[in-house]
Amino acid sequence: MTSLTEVYQGDARSGPSRRRLYVGTGLVASGAVLAVLGVVLATTELFDGIVASATGWEMAAHYATVRLAGIVAGVGVPAALVGLFLVLPASRRLRAAGAVGAGLCLLGVALFWVAYPYHWRGVGADLTLEVAAVYLLGLFAAIWCLFVGVVNFKTRNDPGGTLEMHVTRQNRTIVERDDEGPAGGLGGIGVLGAEPDGEIEPEPSARRDGGPAGTAEPAPDREDAELLETESEPTLPRDRYCGNCEQFAYARERGSDELIPYCTRHEEAMTGMDACEDWTPNRR
Repeated sequence: MTSLTEVYQGDARSGPSRRRLYVGTGLVASGAVLAVLGVVLATTELFDGIVASATGWEMAAHYATVRLAGIVAGVGVPAALVGLFLVLPASRRLRAAGAVGAGLCLLGVALFWVAYPYHWRGVGADLTLEVAAVYLLGLFAAIWCLFVGVVNFKTRNDPGGTLEMHVTRQNRTIVERDDEGPAGGLGGIGVLGAEPDGEIEPEPSARRDGGPAGTAEPAPDREDAELLETESEPTLPRDRYCGNCEQFAYARERGSDELIPYCTRHEEAMTGMDACEDWTPNRR
């Protein structure tokens, strides 16, 4: 997972630059072309003469073509994986692990160059198993790092879980819960994002005095908002910025040093406010 240091420094938050995006796209396209070319060379005999005359290797034309096909396809696959790592937001440690896996793939290609065809499949020292093991180890490591990068990217964009938020406004408390599970499909990686549908209907809130129910304001973009009335209902319109007006002051309770918010206009304690630990009046 991405560390907090990388998040605050911007390494994991910032997307790939345009140059890195172009390089990654070019590597993916080039790797795909090389892989397809390797398959064509290995499965057909159309280019045997051209390959034999161009390489000048002292072996049959068919073996020369298969040798070149293995090298081309073996380089194309890690090149495409490296291109994906360049465009995918990932930590430096994960990219380094992916680079190690791609390096093992290239080492396997070099071993194939040495082993084929004189030490291949029962001929000579027979290094078939060793070459295949090195290449597959690097390939699996690179694919695993790519998988971890995609999963981390999906988790950052769609963490899932349950969200509960309490909002107090005009002597009312709105409790909003979001129990939606992880988004399905590929929404987490920004391909098929899921958007909530439907409209929100206002819920009536029952009064404590048995009177008719009132209509609460709908909470935006929530489908299961619950409106809860507090114990005290306002009888008079109150100053929205109460606490900064000229009539506001702090009083001390008798026999205690606790500060109590006090309204000198109405001559009553303001029980709906949390007192500060220390207070100095603005007026002298």
